[in-house]
Amino acid sequence: MINKELQLLLRSVFRGVIGALVLFSLGQAQDASKRVAADDPQIGYSDYVRMELVPSPADAAVKMARFDRILEMGGKGYRWDNPGARIRFRTDATSVKALLYYNEFHISASARNSIGVYRIDGADKPEWTFRTKATAIKREPEMVTVTLASGATGFHDYELILPYGDSVDFQGVEVNPEAKFEAAPMRTSKRYLAYGDSITHGFTASAVDKSYAFLVAQKNGWQIVNLGLGGRSSTPSDAKVVASLKADVISVFMGANDWQGGVPLERYRSNMMAFFDGIRAEQPTVPIYYITSLWVAPSWNPKAQIAELEAYRQVAREIVAARKDPNLFIVEGPEMIDHDIALFDSTPVHPNDKGFAQMGERLAAKMAAAKGSR
Repeated sequence: MINKELQLLLRSVFRGVIGALVLFSLGQAQDASKRVAADDPQIGYSDYVRMELVPSPADAAVKMARFDRILEMGGKGYRWDNPGARIRFRTDATSVKALLYYNEFHISASARNSIGVYRIDGADKPEWTFRTKATAIKREPEMVTVTLASGATGFHDYELILPYGDSVDFQGVEVNPEAKFEAAPMRTSKRYLAYGDSITHGFTASAVDKSYAFLVAQKNGWQIVNLGLGGRSSTPSDAKVVASLKADVISVFMGANDWQGGVPLERYRSNMMAFFDGIRAEQPTVPIYYITSLWVAPSWNPKAQIAELEAYRQVAREIVAARKDPNLFIVEGPEMIDHDIALFDSTPVHPNDKGFAQMGERLAAKMAAAKGSR
């Protein structure tokens, strides 16, 4: 009996010690880091269409930043992709982790690119990327912790740039307890809005920082507000959203899907005239660059087409001529990328990284040089 009582006592003591150790270790883990929430004024946001603070799925009492682009794309969820949206903060932390939630809103069954990038003090490296563990086009929501490379001692500027083909919420930053924060550096105030279809959206660049709209903004020192929606064709009502964002400079790249979908030329003309009417009603003098469709390899012959792609380019030229608008410029798409299949994806209406690099360089130069762009 004594032996049994002693065994029970020893077990009780052992459990108590283990429990104390667990509580101690949990306390130590909690003390080992501190959380700066998404709604903390020390976190800066830019390069987005719209942002709101919503409850985190992990803790409803905690707010996370959610971005969206207002315009819908049925069956795709592209509204919730936010190519190039930026999250910025400045800290002297020696341990920095960004807490992301890749949500369920991107639902395309054919396209996804979840690769985002980050920068420290304005510098980037090929390995400074983040993405979901799941790499399939279809995936479940996923919590992703991004461990940011720590710099030398002192304060550093950190910046996360969201992917072009996935929907990502920001839940905050986790740092060492003694870390201090300063105000995040301001982004340039000049905002470039890129409106268009999948090419503007970013497909099929390898990552967001390889897409033409991102590159144009970067080369000209502008913020990027990306309103490219994969599969979009001419839609006059989109002008209301474009104009409401009050960008300082706008590019419009629309026509390839009208061609591929067999939209009659006169309907394309009336749609685009109404689109520009909508912008000019709100922003009568903002510079607009109307980009005609890129060169497309002759091997690509959409079944629904009813006219040559060049015919849609010609309609765009005629629209610009008819409007007599000194701040509406035509940009010849075929001049933006060399006519070489090696610069395009396997679906040849989409550039690859090399093609996008050419386009970014050439379009940025043309926009920067044109009257009213700066």
